[in-house]
Amino acid sequence: MVKVVVSFCIFASIAAQAGLKEELERNFLPEDSGRLTFDIVSQKLHEMDVDADLLWKNVRNRKEYDALRKTMHSKMMSAMGDWPERTPLNAKTLATIEREGYKIEKVLFESMEGVFVTANFFIPNESKFKRPFPAVVMSCGHSHAGKDADRYLRACVIAVKNGFAALMYDPYEQGERRRAKRIENTVSHNTIGINASLLGWSMPLLRTWDGMRAIDYVQSRPEVDKEKIGFMGLSGGGTMTSLITAADWRVKVSAPACYLTSLRSLCESIGPQDAEQNIFGQLKFGLNHTGYVFVSDAKVAVMGRFRDFFPIYGTLDLFRTVQTVAAKFGAEENYALVSAAGPHGWVESTQTASVDWMRTHLKGEKGLFPFDDRRYRALDVGFDLKKADQGLSPEERGVLPAKSIFDIPNSRDIHDVLRDRLKRAVAARPKYSVSERAAIAAKLAGVKKPSEMNVMVKELPPVSVGAATLTRLVFIYPDGLMLPACWLEPKKCDKAKNPVIMIGSKGRGEWAPAVSSALEDGVRVLVADITGYGDIGGMEDQFYDSRECPEEGVSVMLYLMGESMTGRRATDMLVIGDWVQKKTSLQPILAARATAAIPAAHAYADSSKVFKNVFISQPPMSWTKFVEKGVDASPRYTYMVVNALLHYDWVDLLPVDTEE
Repeated sequence: MVKVVVSFCIFASIAAQAGLKEELERNFLPEDSGRLTFDIVSQKLHEMDVDADLLWKNVRNRKEYDALRKTMHSKMMSAMGDWPERTPLNAKTLATIEREGYKIEKVLFESMEGVFVTANFFIPNESKFKRPFPAVVMSCGHSHAGKDADRYLRACVIAVKNGFAALMYDPYEQGERRRAKRIENTVSHNTIGINASLLGWSMPLLRTWDGMRAIDYVQSRPEVDKEKIGFMGLSGGGTMTSLITAADWRVKVSAPACYLTSLRSLCESIGPQDAEQNIFGQLKFGLNHTGYVFVSDAKVAVMGRFRDFFPIYGTLDLFRTVQTVAAKFGAEENYALVSAAGPHGWVESTQTASVDWMRTHLKGEKGLFPFDDRRYRALDVGFDLKKADQGLSPEERGVLPAKSIFDIPNSRDIHDVLRDRLKRAVAARPKYSVSERAAIAAKLAGVKKPSEMNVMVKELPPVSVGAATLTRLVFIYPDGLMLPACWLEPKKCDKAKNPVIMIGSKGRGEWAPAVSSALEDGVRVLVADITGYGDIGGMEDQFYDSRECPEEGVSVMLYLMGESMTGRRATDMLVIGDWVQKKTSLQPILAARATAAIPAAHAYADSSKVFKNVFISQPPMSWTKFVEKGVDASPRYTYMVVNALLHYDWVDLLPVDTEE
């Protein structure tokens, strides 16, 4: 009989939890609110991107234009991070291959001490072209083969046959610099970029630095005219072309392909791209893709494709803005747009047009301008890349015998560099008091006080759920964001016990067992979905390899806007905690799971002391461990804070006993 009673109690408890879970999960927001986080952040980004265009459109004369360029350049360079020291290149030519009309040198140089870069350097024959030659540096897109992919070799051949010295180099995690061979290089770039951002660097800085050192190398060659430097590239190489043109004013002419569009159209279609394409806070100070064209005053030709996933309609909007501004100074001939049929990719038409743009402005061959898209598009008809001159046969490709820089003695991976930077950062950290560390964490993460947020709370009529009363709440922000929450009070309530707030990445329903247990102990509970979670956490697209963190793409959008998801969520927690504290006159206890753990640590540490204590479970690893783990880590923008490791690790914000 005892066994029957016990079994009945167990089944009754399970049934009660199932009913509670159903009530917690019930959606009570307006219809179609499932993507509210994405919609609100996307709308704000759209507004900021439009405002960034207006900065240039509102310029009235050349003096104002130049002043804006210089200001924007300074802010861009600062936002990218603390620039490395210019160490010796220690350049070597490891092999030379002669071709009709040109030669190819296989080159190795160091962008930082021990950080090797592999490159192909194409040099024209002096019997046809007179030295010193103008030079074109090229950056490839996200091909695993890097510089040795067919299309990138073809671009170099077109350039060298038109009298340019042409250098194409391997990026991090591509070509002969690829270590994480199991992982897509875009994912690897994110790992590098996020860890770098924690330490005062960024992936745009690291990639741009490689490009700058490639320019240093080209300028060191006696065959090259140091004053005539161009830059071109596709996709990720289009990104680098845009960033390096804006950052390094030695570049006089550039042709970014399949990249420049508008950030608003990009983020609203396939979402923000990998780490190298995003500078922290750039929209906050007005830098967008239009700015990349104007900052350096270089001659820029934009190359696009009709069905590119970098939306062509954004490219067209950008170019209209460029032409409108350029017309104020009679500078329309400094800019061009060439578009071609088909999807994302560098083709014979856009590669040839890019080189012709270099001929126009680096060699003074003015007869090519204005460009006729029809003439270039005709080059793609019947063209066979496999039959075209690519300079190197498959067997000839590769600078190093093993085709890996990591076989070089004392070669350093970028993660080795980041680990060393971490050690120096930890050693240099001031000895902060608890309150000083909390203040710095709040500032870096962008945590705001509840009093700043002007949040309205709507309460729905209470309902009975077992031995408790459930009141559904909605915390409504001025921008339209709504946080749904359930406030539960047991009928046998012990009002001396601190209430508990429960927040996790899988929505309110996951807390049913914990809520049931708390209610049995007479504890009042609030369970909420905050920014990017549960009923408001639906997303347009999945960001690179982030299935366990679907809000990652929105976190990158916030990064562009100068915010962090950590700061937003910590603010949400404080707003909710403040409501509970005012309702009960007690400090609530905060319980957080998974990706909610890091904002919970920041909310607990906040100087307003809304929370009495914090307990976490299933948290991400410490930021320090992410950097130490390096290539095998999977950090996320969702739980990082720019520059944080220069001052603290998120686990430093927790009390000693934090486990649930």
